[in-house]
Amino acid sequence: MHDPLTGLLNKRGFTLAGDRALPVMAAAGGHPQVIFIEINNYEGIVSRMEYEGAQELLRAMRRRLELAFGSDVLMARFDSERFAVLLPEAVEGLGALQRALEAPVVIGDAAYRLSITCGMACYPDAADSMHMLIIAARIARRDAANAGRPVGTFTSDLCHRLARSRSIEDGLWESRAGAGISLVYQPKIEILSGRVTGVEALMRWRHTALGCISPSEFVPVAERTGAIIPLGEWLIRESLHQQAEWRRQGLDLGMSVNISPVQLAPQASGTPVLDILIDECNRLGLDRAHVELEITEGLLTDAETMAEVRRLADAGFGIAIDDFGRDHSALSLLVDSPATTLKIDKGFVDNILRNERQAAIIRFIAELARELGMRTVVEGIEHIRQLVAVAGAGCDYGQGYFYYRPMAPAQIMDLRHRH
Repeated sequence: MHDPLTGLLNKRGFTLAGDRALPVMAAAGGHPQVIFIEINNYEGIVSRMEYEGAQELLRAMRRRLELAFGSDVLMARFDSERFAVLLPEAVEGLGALQRALEAPVVIGDAAYRLSITCGMACYPDAADSMHMLIIAARIARRDAANAGRPVGTFTSDLCHRLARSRSIEDGLWESRAGAGISLVYQPKIEILSGRVTGVEALMRWRHTALGCISPSEFVPVAERTGAIIPLGEWLIRESLHQQAEWRRQGLDLGMSVNISPVQLAPQASGTPVLDILIDECNRLGLDRAHVELEITEGLLTDAETMAEVRRLADAGFGIAIDDFGRDHSALSLLVDSPATTLKIDKGFVDNILRNERQAAIIRFIAELARELGMRTVVEGIEHIRQLVAVAGAGCDYGQGYFYYRPMAPAQIMDLRHRH
């Protein structure tokens, strides 16, 4: 029933005691609440300690919980760095606990600062038993950790989002060979001539129960779960097959394919991206120079992944840095980058007519790209005045609804008669 190190209840003891206490607290007019607490970076902290020091850290955590909540509430240590508290009345925030943890824990000659991530769940709104209340609080903590927040609260909205996320996750694995997934293609236009020079392959997914789901929602789930590996392979093979089919029908267009960092990671499972690309280009008779791989700007700072990107470039494939300027803007890293294209983030174009500084940034990126021997593609062009502005800034290519929305393969073929 108890944790031998700290003297607190263990998970079993906490659950049994809570099941007895919850109805009593509710009958007295209280709003019971479980708080699930996890010490951040626990492994990193204890790796600098002797075994006895790690034990003292956990005992210090008990003392600070008692300082924050009092010694008469139910408290437990579940395992290693995880603790839980049952309060008879719900609290809005955890200021008392945060203040109790502010002072460093002194062990031997060293001082250690602790930080925590917590999840809160109330009875009976979140759950009607102690076991399920603990699960709800753990879910709230995980949601807070994923969002970078110190505290999360279990709500019906969170429950709905988690159920949707699980449905998406399960559906992605069922669709990893392309079932329910389709591709559309957004044309890339040479700004000065107005000529369609290539397309970007974009995934679309119709979930059997949830309907159409945006890539901005399902791609992060696919990356988190690893489903992006088989999905990414399907995307490459399907888009290159379409490129070859257009070529057979007399339409020779470049193909841009988005590549996830997960696919390029050294520990990635499945067939390496380079092997997939070489295999398809050889089988279909495609020119590697007409295949461009779009990577995220953040990869520029990842040495191991960039080594794989360089192998792709050395094999003859084009490299584009997508959404350039949105996040890192690691200008110094462009010097050694194998990229041949910078895709300017849509956010700069949205305000280009209202903010002269945005226009100045686009001019700077276009000039920088020219000096480095790169081309520029501007994303999100929606109005003629935006087009005039980016053309005046010296950009090379454009994409956006002003030109075309993403199109089905047959619609791309119709473009032959317009250009």
